[in-house]
Amino acid sequence: MTKRRSITCSLAVPLTALLISIQPTLSASAAASPSSKVQLDNIEKRIEKDELGDDVYAQLDAIIQREPTNYRAHLYLGNCYDKLGLPEQALEEFKLATKFGPSEPKTFVELVKAQIKMGQVPSAMGLIGEAKKKFPNDPEVLFWSGNFLQSKGRWEEAKTAYILAMSQKKPILGLPSAMAEIKLLEGDFPQAKVLAQADLAKDPNYAMANRIYGLALASTGKFEQSIAPLSKAYEQQPFKQGLAENLAACAVWAGKWKIALEPSIIALGATATLDSNNPKEKARLLEVFRHTKPDDIEMAVKTATIKIGKHPPGAYFFALGDVLDGVNMRRLAIEQYKRGLQEEPAFGRGWFRLGKDLEIYAKDYQQALQCYQKAHAFKANDQEIALAMYSLSDKLAKRDQDWSWKLRDVLRPPKKVEPIAEPESTASADATR
Repeated sequence: MTKRRSITCSLAVPLTALLISIQPTLSASAAASPSSKVQLDNIEKRIEKDELGDDVYAQLDAIIQREPTNYRAHLYLGNCYDKLGLPEQALEEFKLATKFGPSEPKTFVELVKAQIKMGQVPSAMGLIGEAKKKFPNDPEVLFWSGNFLQSKGRWEEAKTAYILAMSQKKPILGLPSAMAEIKLLEGDFPQAKVLAQADLAKDPNYAMANRIYGLALASTGKFEQSIAPLSKAYEQQPFKQGLAENLAACAVWAGKWKIALEPSIIALGATATLDSNNPKEKARLLEVFRHTKPDDIEMAVKTATIKIGKHPPGAYFFALGDVLDGVNMRRLAIEQYKRGLQEEPAFGRGWFRLGKDLEIYAKDYQQALQCYQKAHAFKANDQEIALAMYSLSDKLAKRDQDWSWKLRDVLRPPKKVEPIAEPESTASADATR
């Protein structure tokens, strides 16, 4: 589908070099020929419409071979790489565009965006400072400057930058939403909605605008109406701070239990730690589980766990198992404890909770006793663990003489539970739940 340019990486320059004054002769040589300008104008339109094809790369390659200092060719090639999900190649092209187009604010803006996407935030912030000095009234530079100030908690300065950017009357996707977020924090919910809607008019799926619009609706008590925009944002950014919690809360308040299910699990998983399971999120998830069918719960647990990643934190599984115990879904709870212990094999309370379910639900007394013994080894000072271990050990020693125990097991046979695999992880923890 694509054609990789043959220009060598030796043209790439360190960021510090980008900030050094460029010789006048270089700027003059960057001027495009008339034929290249026509080509680049057409390419720009095609990139905006996502109409990328081999011919676009062939044209850009030819222009760069012919005019290696043409900043627009490097800029658009960077845009193409970015749309293809090739951030490293895009970054190199934006660096070259900035080098060869030092008087063009667009090159700085694209480089800043690429650096942020690559996690090079300090470099991006430094470049924003330089760009603001060079282009004090450029709306895109002001927009990104405002983002930087907002990330530092300097809300009033950020607002000033956004207002100045908006006064330039240049449509920039994200600028109204950035201002809307400040309005939301100020409690001006009507204005926050208006600003978010300005971005949604350009892109109905824009995550930030949907999030802010939904929160503005929820803040005025329109919980059911807030679910649709919050859900759109959540599908794109399930781990955006506070988003899952807000969607779950609005769905609960609106009585939409099934909608609340997955974000409630994600919210608990994102906030649980080994020494604190976030009681507020546990209580909400327990309420959601009580209003939801077991099959739906099991499916939501699977999808949420996949979303969290290949190795979700052990605390997520322990907290989830605890809530599942609360609705008597002990088989699924056992699975969570086992998964959690793969990540945190030295977490004594995890072994204890697994042992309790094996003893009470599965009636697998030997495995339960082994769990209690491991829990006691890691938490020797925990009286609850010690009591459970000694009590079960004593019962097992007298089991042959206890006819009532045997009768209970006949009436309610033991559940089949797979043997506990040895944890692969070597992580350790010494916290209580």
